[in-house]
Amino acid sequence: MYLCIDMKCFFASVECAERGLNPMNTPLLVADPVRGKGALCLAVSPYLKQLGVKNRCRLYDIPNHIPYITAKPRMKKYIEYAVLIHRIFLRFVEASDIHTYSIDEAFIDVSDYLHLYNGVSDIAFRIMRSIKEELGITSTCGAGENLFLAKISLDLLSKNKYPYFHFLSLEEFYNKVWYHKNLKDIWQIGNGIQKRLHRMGIYTLHDLAMTDVEILKKEFGVIGLDLYEHSWGKDATTIADIKGYEPLSKSFSRNQILMRDYTKKEAWTPLIEMLFVLSIELIAKKIKARHLSIYIGYSHNQESYHKGTTLYFYTDDYYFLKEELKKLYEPVPKGEIRRIGISFSDFIQKGKEQNTLFFENNVKHERLEKTIQEIWQKHGKNQLVLGTSLCEESTLFERNKQIGGHNSE
Repeated sequence: MYLCIDMKCFFASVECAERGLNPMNTPLLVADPVRGKGALCLAVSPYLKQLGVKNRCRLYDIPNHIPYITAKPRMKKYIEYAVLIHRIFLRFVEASDIHTYSIDEAFIDVSDYLHLYNGVSDIAFRIMRSIKEELGITSTCGAGENLFLAKISLDLLSKNKYPYFHFLSLEEFYNKVWYHKNLKDIWQIGNGIQKRLHRMGIYTLHDLAMTDVEILKKEFGVIGLDLYEHSWGKDATTIADIKGYEPLSKSFSRNQILMRDYTKKEAWTPLIEMLFVLSIELIAKKIKARHLSIYIGYSHNQESYHKGTTLYFYTDDYYFLKEELKKLYEPVPKGEIRRIGISFSDFIQKGKEQNTLFFENNVKHERLEKTIQEIWQKHGKNQLVLGTSLCEESTLFERNKQIGGHNSE
């Protein structure tokens, strides 16, 4: 038996709790006002949601007749609350039975604890009540016999209906969820998969369940089998499986939305700063990468630019990677650049890579970058930065103060 617990409008609820306000009747939103009317709302209170204000909107999207309180994002504070919530979970179950799905959502396997309580609803309400009484945060909870049913119960049946708890049985799944027509409301089905399903004449989970599984596997590969299993309300995955999973490949990436439109020349500075940070991360994790790619997004309708390159060898040398980045960046079309990104993939553990005739490790560079990593770890990233960070277009000092691209205070 599983619970899927989510904190209602988490960031906004934390800001209300810190101010002694009730998020259910307070028009509060979380956004950085320094970024002007184009600032993204990271969260809005349930009260604002009732007035039609949507999460992830821009400030200019909010109608003028709706008054609201603006709270600057404080990522460290939200992490502190997330830790406190996790500690509440630990009063009821072991850490091995908790899977943190996101900063404000978690799966909990309560199968071994039900005999201590009066059913699954009892343990769920005890957890939810503890969070509310101790932290002032309203939570919502879905329950089911597997992870998929618990998640669907949360997303479709409990989030917006008091008392914010629902147990979804397999029978009720067939009666209430099987014919739900917006497939992207279903966990793990996004816009892209929904469009492909629509092209196949599939508009509900019932349609999906009636489709030959071999056709789905041919169209979607392994995901097709997962879709088919979910359409019947089945999910054999356990929290133990999730904790024990090791992906065959990983990627390191950095992305940012620039505070204003940058020219191609200006955007080069924050781009190499992100490369610098990522290369130091490679050193810290004692791995080397072989694939480098970039992403450039524009303010208006200009098509975004993606480009990648596979190197002849694995490396973590910033100075070499900078030259490769320059080759990727030279063909970038000019325009008003507003979004940039870099990612590494195809990794190997340091020391296990093959020697190559095409490149010899620069020992001087290696020592320098290792020293930078040690200084960052001990004194903080802003104690030693690139000289370009003094340029007006640099974003490194500010980014180093942030968590996830947002204010960390």
